[in-house]
Amino acid sequence: MDDALPDQGRVRTVEVIAALSLATDLAMGLRLEYGLRSTLVAMRLCDRLGVDSETALQTYFHCLLFYIGCTAPADVGFDVFGGDDAMTTYATPFRFGSRAEAARGMMRAVAPPVGSMPVRAWQVARGLPRLALGFPSVVAATCEVARMLTEPLGLGTNVSQLFAYEGERWDGKGFPDGVREEQIPLPVRIVHVARDAAFQHILGDDEFVGQVIAKRAGGAFDPSIAERFVREAGAILEVDSRASLWELVLASEPKPWMMLEGEAIDRRWPPWVISRTSLFHKWSGTLEGSRNWVRLPRRCWDSMLRSW
Repeated sequence: MDDALPDQGRVRTVEVIAALSLATDLAMGLRLEYGLRSTLVAMRLCDRLGVDSETALQTYFHCLLFYIGCTAPADVGFDVFGGDDAMTTYATPFRFGSRAEAARGMMRAVAPPVGSMPVRAWQVARGLPRLALGFPSVVAATCEVARMLTEPLGLGTNVSQLFAYEGERWDGKGFPDGVREEQIPLPVRIVHVARDAAFQHILGDDEFVGQVIAKRAGGAFDPSIAERFVREAGAILEVDSRASLWELVLASEPKPWMMLEGEAIDRRWPPWVISRTSLFHKWSGTLEGSRNWVRLPRRCWDSMLRSW
């Protein structure tokens, strides 16, 4: 296969970011294209909420990059959780639940219920203190990696500053600052609903997703956004099985599309990222092709960050 770009001087910014979203899905143990599907949900919510173009743009890129920093402090996760997919299996379904639900989910991620009681007791005694000590570094890493990605790509501080609010909740019971309601930027409030809805759709049908989102309205979620999602959950979540999710998400970017051009490509991104992103959609017809391609960003993650 020829790795040359159709236009050596231009590449869409979102192609690079969407490729990293795929890599993040695998690094987090999430279903491939979960980040893309979440972004499509977010943009459909933007349409129904009638947000302005700047809010839509911030929502779009923030949703694609939502978990990007969570792969940075991998040593914390390896040291704390009771398995490679424990966080995704036990904690992520309840990330936006009540504080009690979230705490139970995190406990089960630290000490999965598949283990014996002595093993689980040891995992809790060892893992919880390490989680408490490592948590601040996770939050800091999320913001730092987001800054390293968004600012060189020309997304600016309007997008990078959103990552400081990822753990906040509508009811003010989030982290790190406990801000509440409309103190949380609108793009973040939309992305929270979209990310949770896309994840819950992995676990159940449209009705199940609607019930979960409705239950979390007024807690983690802005009630008006949650209500609008629940009202049209089926249409917002629907994706034709014959359609390319990659192409749908790229087409949903608010216009004018952001581009990397000329010297900015080499200056801002290592060549191995740029040389493959425009070709990814040609590989996405087979799951094996997607897996083979997306391993490269994971192997080169550290060198990519060092290159900036």
